[in-house]
Amino acid sequence: MDFVRIASNPWGQEVLLGLAWDVLWVVAALGALFVVVHAVFYKKEDAGGATDGAAATALPERIERHGGSARISHWLLAVVTFVLLITAFVPILGLQFPWVTIHWIAGLAFGVYVVYHTVDTVKRGTLGTMWLTVKETTDAVGRLGDFLKKAGGPERKGKWNFENKAFHHITALAGIAVLLTGLLMMLRVDTTFWAANPYILGLSDGLWGLVYFLHGLAAVGFVGLLIAHIYFAIRPEKLWFTRSMIKGWITREEYLEHFDRAEWDVTEENAGAAAASTAGRPGSAE
Repeated sequence: MDFVRIASNPWGQEVLLGLAWDVLWVVAALGALFVVVHAVFYKKEDAGGATDGAAATALPERIERHGGSARISHWLLAVVTFVLLITAFVPILGLQFPWVTIHWIAGLAFGVYVVYHTVDTVKRGTLGTMWLTVKETTDAVGRLGDFLKKAGGPERKGKWNFENKAFHHITALAGIAVLLTGLLMMLRVDTTFWAANPYILGLSDGLWGLVYFLHGLAAVGFVGLLIAHIYFAIRPEKLWFTRSMIKGWITREEYLEHFDRAEWDVTEENAGAAAASTAGRPGSAE
């Protein structure tokens, strides 16, 4: 199996062209293997712990998990990601269509999403909530051990658990890599904004090969991430997660079963939302 593509330039020097397509099939196979192994060995964890009945009744029947902007941008990103992957890898099969133009347009849309998501996260003050802590990491290691032993364990966590945050960080790194290298690669194709000029940056053939390699590596990484993401989204015990990304809410029972109220206190969020909704109304406190 080849890991990279290498060719000789006009001076007889071997230069890097990019990632070998064999890697794509390896990642796809590993993704499929992960799905099979997890499906065979997975054992649903027990939530554990008692619930304060009086406190539970104070909670609303539906609890918001994702706001409207987050849900809309998530599904737009899903469409853009599929377009990027299709236009990146389907041409390998020999199918001919204007994939280069579609690809760079989708790439710019992806860049717009990254900027929007970053600004929106900073504006809402939720950037710090996604950082991994030492406790979350050690707890995740313990859960992995329980999984390998087919033993149940406590499942209640904060709003964003280790798996959510780790997936977010890996996706963010792959996204930044594919975006930055993709913008550089656009200099080598004709677009609506400029004519192709591969010499504008003065990069050598070897450096261009490195750009293409990193772009391909990040893109192949997205294939593996997408396999895992879709798999967990359609698992029966995770469908309530998927519904929350469509409708925005989870039920009170789902919240009490899966989340630690000390880690995610929705009473404070609801109080803040209620205060915001009444602010400015006649008779409300200024």
